[in-house]
Amino acid sequence: MVHSGYAISAYQSAQRTVPPLQAVVMLYDGVLARIAAAARAAREKDWEGQYNETVRAVTIINGLAHSLDLEAGGTVATNLYDMYETVGLALMRSVGKKDGADACDKIAAALRQTRDAWAEIAGQKPAAGASPASAPDYPGDDAVRAARMVGTV
Repeated sequence: MVHSGYAISAYQSAQRTVPPLQAVVMLYDGVLARIAAAARAAREKDWEGQYNETVRAVTIINGLAHSLDLEAGGTVATNLYDMYETVGLALMRSVGKKDGADACDKIAAALRQTRDAWAEIAGQKPAAGASPASAPDYPGDDAVRAARMVGTV
């Protein structure tokens, strides 16, 4: 998608300055912030703002997807890649739709579970409002389900 070279560069830069797992959590936090801003813009019917924030979120998601080592990471890396692709498409399809804000909210809630899984691995706290008791077997599954449920994939 758009600006993936920039996203990969940002990820690689973050890798050099913070521990890799912390960088992944920070990137997820950035994605979640951009999705929340896109949802706000959609509620205000600011379609240009929604588009711009969505592109920013998708740029980070693409950076995460393209930084995966699919050979070394095996099934987990492949599942993450597929999730990133599905979520990116769902976010882009939500732009300008009357239920775009709801779609963003559902996708963000599901992505938050994957973010929290990475945070747990990194020894960090879950995102505010997260509920560990409702965590799925594979955190990315809920993000894909949410993207399909909102009818954007």
